[in-house]
Amino acid sequence: MFEKNISIPENEEADSTTPPQTERQIALLKAIIKVFRETPDCENEEEMARICLKAAEELTGSAYSFIGELNREGLFDTTTISEAGWKACRIPVEEAVHLLKNMPARGINRIGLREGRPWIINDPANHPDAVQKPPGHPTISSFMGVPLRFLGGITGMIALAGKQTDYTLNDQEDIEALSVAFMESLNRRRAEKRINELNTELNRHLLQIEAANKELEAFSYSVSHDLRAPLRHITGFVELLNKRGLEMMDEKSQHYLKIISESSQKMGTLIDDLLTFSRMGRAELQNSSIDFNSLVREVISELKEDEGERSIEWDIDELPVLEGDAAMLRQVFANLIANALKFTRSSSRARIGIGSDMDATGETVFHVRDNGVGFDMKYVDKLFGLFQRLHSSDEFEGTGVGLANCQRIIHRHGGRIWAESGPGSGAIFRFTLPKQEEV
Repeated sequence: MFEKNISIPENEEADSTTPPQTERQIALLKAIIKVFRETPDCENEEEMARICLKAAEELTGSAYSFIGELNREGLFDTTTISEAGWKACRIPVEEAVHLLKNMPARGINRIGLREGRPWIINDPANHPDAVQKPPGHPTISSFMGVPLRFLGGITGMIALAGKQTDYTLNDQEDIEALSVAFMESLNRRRAEKRINELNTELNRHLLQIEAANKELEAFSYSVSHDLRAPLRHITGFVELLNKRGLEMMDEKSQHYLKIISESSQKMGTLIDDLLTFSRMGRAELQNSSIDFNSLVREVISELKEDEGERSIEWDIDELPVLEGDAAMLRQVFANLIANALKFTRSSSRARIGIGSDMDATGETVFHVRDNGVGFDMKYVDKLFGLFQRLHSSDEFEGTGVGLANCQRIIHRHGGRIWAESGPGSGAIFRFTLPKQEEV
């Protein structure tokens, strides 16, 4: 692309031995460079068009010119008329501006737009497509139009008029080349403007999302924290009743009291999980070197204590040493392995596999596999939702927060998490950590 510091002699006289064709090529090159060099600093598209039109008039010896584009309705909107064109026009400005918008596809101005080609008319008054001009319109002694093209289609045109001699194919070729430079510059400007608009809109949405998340986190934390006090009261009075009044209650009352006690315990667990979920969203990542072999062994050792004498076959691969937040990633493995243990309780011999691979992009892909009850993949979209459960609480305990917490942690590390399963065929959970050097 042409840079602004390119030095091109503007007034260099051609040597007497310079062939006319070479002179023409030099003039065209200067015009193209002028468009590329000066249009990026323009305040608007009209100013860009005026630079192009001035170069086009100088190249062809035209008296005046204009640039316009087709609008969404297929009508022609004039972007701007050259300075010389406005001077030659005797139509009042307000009326002229009105006439220059939503122009139908008629007259010699739009012949090439209909036919998709450049066109030259050196006797406009006698042309069969000529239409009556409004009073004050400049006299047109000759006319040339060149379509503006973008992405294989015609979007508008450059028009020149009033050359003292006839327009030629050389004029047409020069303006076609100039139109390519103009459209390149114009569409680059539009693309940059659109990118800036999208970035501004994206930043606005990000700020809104960030604010909403902070409000939600604060709300979740506050609600969870405030629920603890009445829950403690309920639990405390239930314990007092258990100690003092069981012999005074009939069997049905004792059953009710048991339900209240169990429900209070479940609510306490739910509040704890919700607070953990909230903290995971607010806490800063504390990255360090993690030996995942040691981390997984520690998690399994702790969880085994609650499983008694169950027969479990463990298949654990050699795992990598990577950077991450050890506490958060420990929580991920704790949730996934606990789920594997929970959903294999009905298996005569549970099998749980843990391993990792590196995919084609360099990401590390961890997996936790089990041969448990599995789930129907048509509900997989609900799997990582907060409070979403694919099995009833009568079948398997849980609050529906663990997997949502896993997803939040993995997303905060820049990774992905997903699952594959089928009813009665076990499940495999995978998550990734971004590409990094092993440490």
